Amino acid sequence: MSFIPPSGSDSIPFTVKVNSPYTGSKAPDIKAEFWKEGEATTSAGHAASVTALSDLANTTPAPTPASSVEVKGSIPVSSSDKPTTSTGKWTLKVSAYPDGSTTAVSSDTATFEVKAATRVTSANVDPDPVYLKSGKEVDVYAGFHLEKFGDEKITDVRLESKDSDDYYSLSTGLEADDSYHDSTSMDYSTSTGSWQLRISISRATKKYSFTKAFQVKKSGSSKAKSKITLYASPSKVKKGKATKLYGKVYRGSKAWSKKILKLYFKKKGTSKWKFVGYVGATSTGKYTKSVKPKYDGYWRTTAAATSLTSGSLSNIKFVDVK
Repeated sequence: MSFIPPSGSDSIPFTVKVNSPYTGSKAPDIKAEFWKEGEATTSAGHAASVTALSDLANTTPAPTPASSVEVKGSIPVSSSDKPTTSTGKWTLKVSAYPDGSTTAVSSDTATFEVKAATRVTSANVDPDPVYLKSGKEVDVYAGFHLEKFGDEKITDVRLESKDSDDYYSLSTGLEADDSYHDSTSMDYSTSTGSWQLRISISRATKKYSFTKAFQVKKSGSSKAKSKITLYASPSKVKKGKATKLYGKVYRGSKAWSKKILKLYFKKKGTSKWKFVGYVGATSTGKYTKSVKPKYDGYWRTTAAATSLTSGSLSNIKFVDVK
């Protein structure tokens, strides 16, 4: 599998077989060039590295049999080489030049796929900063979206101090839409200073880490109030059909940017609320979640308190299932 690295540079290895390589006892000069997606192969290509194996060398007499030898090489690739689609088409051309000649005696061209780089978007730690409070635990939520273009696997997710060995391990599972949500609780003994959300991902034989910085401090400030609105559209649905739950979360009089909320449902005729899942607000505090209710019942969202902001419950919306 060939793909763009998410940062820095890398190489794509290749192996070619050179048929009838010798002219007398002289080994040919093997050169390779390549063209990225969208580049015309009629123009000069980019140089690829070629490393001749030990059995491709000038000898007297020429090796017997000398029908073919394998030559390895590599194509440089960097994070700036972004395909216009999830998979780009690149072209490789390998040519053999007899000893001292500028004219290729043979050449071969192949097209291969180069997939887009693994990306982590919308990485978020809530709250930021985290304010620790004596005698209490603070809930800390982490979220992100993994843009997958291959066989990416999350191997580790953690909140870790950049100034000490302190860290909190989180789960490695993704939601069906490749989004991620999990939380942990930090107590007053947690190290303060610079922290980061670290997401470790493997893809084929490569390993990558993505980070999102945040701060952990001691509390000493008063809390702001929060508020959540909730609407349902439509409020009457047929069983198996979806309704959209949406609203906005506020911190004080302003939007609570990227706040992660909890969604709850209570079946009509019962008294117990059931946790359904997480829903993340946008940078403007707006959130939306499509659900397919099986029963008549009530819905609401909640915002967990932080050291700077009080928690809150939304209004309750009833959805009638026909």
